Amino acid sequence: MVKGKRIALALGPVLGLSMVAALPLSAQAASRPDALPSKSEWLNDVAPIAASLQDYLEHRLAHGNSGKRPAVVLDIDNTSLATHYDRGKPIEAILKATHYAHEHGAAVLFASYRDADKQDATTRELTSAGYTVDGLCLKPHGDSPGKAQVKLGCRKKYEAQGYTLIADVGNRSTDFEGGHYDKGFKLPDYDGQLS
Repeated sequence: MVKGKRIALALGPVLGLSMVAALPLSAQAASRPDALPSKSEWLNDVAPIAASLQDYLEHRLAHGNSGKRPAVVLDIDNTSLATHYDRGKPIEAILKATHYAHEHGAAVLFASYRDADKQDATTRELTSAGYTVDGLCLKPHGDSPGKAQVKLGCRKKYEAQGYTLIADVGNRSTDFEGGHYDKGFKLPDYDGQLS
C-alpha cells in the first residue's frame, strides 16, 4: 500500500458532476494491473472515501441545508456489500454512514444493474446486512440501455419521487455518469477489475 498517495478523479467536467471524492491508489493494483488487492488492502483503500462520505453527511445533514427529502443513493456490489471479498456482508464504513444518514432524516436508496427479477432477494440481502432500504431500483426487464443509463434512470426516478440526492456512492464510473446528485463518492474499482 502506498501511504498517503491519491489520485484525484477529474470526472466533474466530463460527467457534469459537481464533486467526486479522491480515490486512493493501491500499490498492488498499480504494480500488477491484472491482480486485485487483498481484502485488507481494499478496505484500507475504501476507508478514506467512507470517512469523507461520513464527514460530508454530518456537515450536510446537521446544518439543515440538505434540501427537500434528502437521500443517499448507493450502488450495491462492492460499494454497499463486499460482494467480491465477503459475499452478503456489508462494507462496515459505508453501512455506518448510511445509518447516520437515516438517523438524521435522509432516505437510503439503491441503484444497481442487478436484474429486476432479483428485487426481493436483493432487498433481503441488503436488510440482512443491516441496511435500511427506502428504495431499490434495478435494471429493467428486457433490453438494457447500459449500466450508466440504468443508474441515471434510477436517480431521475428518485428525483421524480421528490428526493434531493445529496450523495451518490459507487465504485464504477458508470455509477456517476449524467449527474443528478450533489456529490459523488467513488470507491476503488482498480481500473474496472472490481465490478
